[in-house]
Amino acid sequence: MPTRKFTEQDIKEIRCMHRKHVHYAGLADVYKVANIASKYGVRPNAIYDILSGVSYGYVPMDYCAEQE
Repeated sequence: MPTRKFTEQDIKEIRCMHRKHVHYAGLADVYKVANIASKYGVRPNAIYDILSGVSYGYVPMDYCAEQE
C-alpha cells in the first residue's frame, strides 16, 4: 500500500474514533483499528502508530464532540 499523508483533522478524527471504540461497547466493532485503517486505506500498523504517538505525536489531543 502506498504511504498516506494524514491531515491534522484526520489524526484528530482517528483518535476520536478510537476513544469511541474504548468507551462505548456498542461501537467497539465499528471502530476497531482494522476498520479505521480500512476507512483511510492504510494498514492497521499506521493507525497503531498514530494512537501510540509514534507518528503525528505533534498533533494535539482535542476534545471529541459527539457527532452521532
